[in-house]
Amino acid sequence: MNNGLLDPVIVSFVFTPLVVSSAMLFALWWRQIRGLRAKLDAPGLLLTSAVRAMPKARQQWGEAMLAELGQIHGRLARWHFALGCARVALFPPTAETLLQPAGRSPIFGMLSVALPPLGLPFIYFAAALFESIGLTSSHWSNSEAVMIVVKILLLLTLGCLVAGVPLGLAGWLRRERMPRLSAIGVISSICIFAYFLTVMHFLSGGE
Repeated sequence: MNNGLLDPVIVSFVFTPLVVSSAMLFALWWRQIRGLRAKLDAPGLLLTSAVRAMPKARQQWGEAMLAELGQIHGRLARWHFALGCARVALFPPTAETLLQPAGRSPIFGMLSVALPPLGLPFIYFAAALFESIGLTSSHWSNSEAVMIVVKILLLLTLGCLVAGVPLGLAGWLRRERMPRLSAIGVISSICIFAYFLTVMHFLSGGE
């Protein structure tokens, strides 16, 4: 394992999309809260960001929760309250259908952003697990079963890489809140898949 999966080139290839995507999302969020960083602590920033993403019809509830947070003391208690309110703000406990109007929880948008950069780390850790327990075709009597597992993992990886496109479009069709997430997911998926194909082309000896 030390000579293969821990090679700096392989590690860089696998984790670059995840690092870049995380940095871009953090930069967007950091820019959004730039006027509040000096006034609020981390729980306050988290809850404020969640409230801003709520539909206007529900923002009065969010403002009330922000006021309630101001009365809570103790770091752990503030984090517990802020996380609970943020979860309700982003994913309200209501029965939703495809025909509901705009303002739905951005579930598909979030998934479209999260899944593409996780595709390569997924296959990397699967390969590391296989190697650590000796799950290779040379150690198993049934090498065909190993190849089937490998093919399934490859399909899941490719599915993650391209998942941002259908999920982003689904978020847009559902008219979810935070439509920027759906757009970022689609663009991210296309860029990461193009990155994967380009690197694989060069690794295979292409010019």
